[in-house]
Amino acid sequence: MIKILLDYKWCFIWAIIVIVLCPLPGNNFDAVPAYPGMDKLVHCGMFFVFCTLLYNGVIQQFHGKPTRWLPIFVVSILGFLFAGLTELLQLYIFTYRSGDWWDLFADSIGIGMAGFAYLLNYVNRRRK
Repeated sequence: MIKILLDYKWCFIWAIIVIVLCPLPGNNFDAVPAYPGMDKLVHCGMFFVFCTLLYNGVIQQFHGKPTRWLPIFVVSILGFLFAGLTELLQLYIFTYRSGDWWDLFADSIGIGMAGFAYLLNYVNRRRK
């Protein structure tokens, strides 16, 4: 059991980072140059990294030979659940943030991008 948890350690660390960043008010990042839609790009990137780290854990757990479709299904469900959790936390718990359907959509795009990257990696691995 400990071995399986260690395979996903980077994913757990990233999830903690995301949860810590969620309650921060947007004006804490005034020094960062912003443009319209940057918030959605950040959401997409955060969940791309989260799901990519989950896929990395899957690859480690199955010693480089995971199945093709089951990890995509499981990681996508876990990614959507985590995205929903972060949006619900922003909507009901954190006072400086608000939950948004478009943020959830951007999270979903990042999850899909990670699934596509996993498929490309899987196909290249199978050809060798």
